[in-house]
Amino acid sequence: MSPHDPADATVPATGRPLAPAWATVLSEVFQAPLTLAALLAVLPWLAHGTLGSLAWGVAAALVVCGIPLVTVVTLARRGVLTDHHVSVKEHRRPVMLGTFALVAVFLAVNLAFHGPVEITGLLVATLAASAVVALVSPFWKISVHGMMMGGTAVILPVSLGPWGLLFLPVAVAVCVSRRVLRAHTWAQLFAGFGFGVVVLGGIYALIAG
Repeated sequence: MSPHDPADATVPATGRPLAPAWATVLSEVFQAPLTLAALLAVLPWLAHGTLGSLAWGVAAALVVCGIPLVTVVTLARRGVLTDHHVSVKEHRRPVMLGTFALVAVFLAVNLAFHGPVEITGLLVATLAASAVVALVSPFWKISVHGMMMGGTAVILPVSLGPWGLLFLPVAVAVCVSRRVLRAHTWAQLFAGFGFGVVVLGGIYALIAG
């Protein structure tokens, strides 16, 4: 069977091998908006154990993550963006600026009404990430997946103790998946992961640790 034979289910019509299923699944499940949404919803509740903290977390996840994700998916389906990962680096600045505005507004609300400190830590860290992506992306496609994985690999141990270290292999696997999918170079992934560890994780540890 030739590599371009349409009967071969592993090769699309373009002749390029299909991406491994595990890489696609990891890339989708652990994309930054979904990972941040999970952290926002779960960490305040785990720390305080109240319905109020859970409500704050869910509200933050819907506003900060839900609105941008729905907007990006809609624009991708209409052809304004190439895909919901915003793979074209020139498209990233307006997306991140919009996210920056939503994060800043909810952070102000959280501070004004004395919301959970975990949300404050996550949102301040997200502002730092958004600013870097908005500034760097027009010139170099630093990995947002890498940033989120690096940050989460620090945030979970700070919040959960040693159990949080179990996430580290997942974080590494997600970064490898982005390279397997040819979404980033190793340099872009290492830069994103390192920034996430030092800045996102560091900010969260200082504020909520």
